[in-house]
Amino acid sequence: MANKMSRRLVALSSSAVATIYFAGLLSTHAAADSVSATASGGPTAVATAVAAATSAAVAPTAVVGASTSSATAAAPAASGYGDGTYSGTGSGRFGSITVAVTTAGGKIAGVQITKVATTFPVSQIAALPGQVVQRQSANVNAVTGATASSQAFKQAVQQALAQAAAASSTTASA
Repeated sequence: MANKMSRRLVALSSSAVATIYFAGLLSTHAAADSVSATASGGPTAVATAVAAATSAAVAPTAVVGASTSSATAAAPAASGYGDGTYSGTGSGRFGSITVAVTTAGGKIAGVQITKVATTFPVSQIAALPGQVVQRQSANVNAVTGATASSQAFKQAVQQALAQAAAASSTTASA
C-alpha cells in the first residue's frame, strides 16, 4: 500500500505555500499603489516611479494617464514609416495598454506607454519600449509573469506602426 503523508506535514506545507503567496500578493499591491499614487503627481512623477521600479540599464519613459492623440503626422519619411506620433491600443486577458510611437526619418524614434488599464503594474513591462526602439520592430521579448501585458503592448505597437506605414505610403504616392 502507498504510504500516507502525516497531517502535520500537509498542514505545514500548506501554510508555507499560503505565506509565500500572500507575501507576493502584498508586494505586488504595494508597487501598484505606489505607481497609482504618483499618477496624480503628473507624468514626470510616474516616469520617475517607473524608472525607480525597474533596474534595467536603459529605463524607458512610461507616461501613465496622459492624453493620447491618434496621429500627428509631420513630413514624409524617406522610407519605412511616416514621420509623426501614432497611437495604438492593445488588449489582453487582464486589460488594455495604449502606446504612442514616434517615428522620424522612417525609423522608430521613441515609444511611450501612455495608458495602462491592466491588473498588473506598468513597471513589469517598462523595459519593452526600449526594446522596440533598439530592434526597430514590435517583436519584443515577452516578460515572464506579464505575458498577457507583453502581448497587449506588442499589439498596441503593431497598431501604431501600421498607421505610420500607411502614412508613409500615403505621402509617397501624393
